[in-house]
Amino acid sequence: MTALTRRRSDNSHQETWSIYFDDVRIGQIGMRAGVPTNAQQWAWSLGFYPGTDVGNRHHGTADTFELAREAFERAWRQLAPTLTEADYDRWRAERDFSAWKQRMWDMKLALPTQTSDGRARCICGETIDIAGMHAHIHAAHRGLGA
Repeated sequence: MTALTRRRSDNSHQETWSIYFDDVRIGQIGMRAGVPTNAQQWAWSLGFYPGTDVGNRHHGTADTFELAREAFERAWRQLAPTLTEADYDRWRAERDFSAWKQRMWDMKLALPTQTSDGRARCICGETIDIAGMHAHIHAAHRGLGA
């Protein structure tokens, strides 16, 4: 099984870690904001959209980062066997579509859904239409949001 990895956020005001399984962001562990000092200071959440159903998302709090990490990993060991490659692929497709869409807008290019004839010029120069937009992103821009 692929090991989980974590990446710290750029937020210098709050310690937060994104947790990844391969290239899929499956959850996070972070300091809680605005809680009393006598409350548990760390929170964790596990689940990703699209990919996991709402009922398969887990979360909790802990006194320390280490305890939050241990709880997260216990929940992951229960959730991981229920997931398929298709679950991860749905998340990847959404990640890549979002990154592609943002790149299109950054370059002041209209999406096919924003034109009267349903066709647009892609960031790569291809002409694409609404019907083929997602297939094009998958074929030509897979991993764009990674």
